[in-house]
Amino acid sequence: MRSLAVTGRQYLQSTTDVESWGPFRYRFLAEGDSWMDRSSPFIPALPDFLAQEMNRRGEAVLIIDLAASGDTLRRITDVMQGEFGFWLRQFRYDAILLSAGGNDFIDAALDPGPGQGILRDMSGLPPPADGGICVAPQALAKLVDGYLNPNFAVVYDAIRSSADNAATPIFLNCYDTPTARNAPAAPNVGPWLCTAYDKNGIAPALWPTLTAALFDDIEQTIAGWAAGRDAIHPVPTRGVLTPAALGTTDGSGDWANEIHPSRSGWRKLAAVWAADLLARLG
Repeated sequence: MRSLAVTGRQYLQSTTDVESWGPFRYRFLAEGDSWMDRSSPFIPALPDFLAQEMNRRGEAVLIIDLAASGDTLRRITDVMQGEFGFWLRQFRYDAILLSAGGNDFIDAALDPGPGQGILRDMSGLPPPADGGICVAPQALAKLVDGYLNPNFAVVYDAIRSSADNAATPIFLNCYDTPTARNAPAAPNVGPWLCTAYDKNGIAPALWPTLTAALFDDIEQTIAGWAAGRDAIHPVPTRGVLTPAALGTTDGSGDWANEIHPSRSGWRKLAAVWAADLLARLG
């Protein structure tokens, strides 16, 4: 027996081989963005490192991973009747692991023109004392209340409408706070935050407090998804990783690139996830 993380396709193609690693004490279904998929072309993400951590703890866990780098919450809701819906019907899982919201925030900062997203256009304006002032509150409220919260409700309702998983606990990724810097994941893949900040004329001195404010907003949004709903558990991952040094352009601290953990970072996060999962599942 050992713990194993496989994609949905790998499971379907090699079901007998996968099950031969069992019997498994727990079965998890993972969905979401790059924090459930890959940190870079050469580094996997949470499911793989969580399987390794469960092995170290002597637990036999199967993780079926459906995540894809770059996924937004809207994309996830689009496949509720497709791949994710299919897998909800295959097993009664012990937990569903979900990483969502981070890409939606980053896209809302990066993709629109200056001042048209969740960041104010600070070009030519006196720099404020705190980077959090650079967040546009009305745009932020529109993103959270008009888009993220309704889309999460679709995901939650689909899970709770599943015959086998109506009571399955859902564990939510809370990310950790990155360092805005010119550290892409690969050629033409990132950076994300520093590009968005440059586009909106935000001085580098404000980047640390602005990034902290944005990830506070992400964490508060995720905490809001758990409020008033049954069996939803935000995993306490903020403040776990060693920050990357300002101005670095490659791996630094516990970060492989600007917004994704390195192997050392994933090992730390996997330990937090494993402890939370096992404490709650018994």
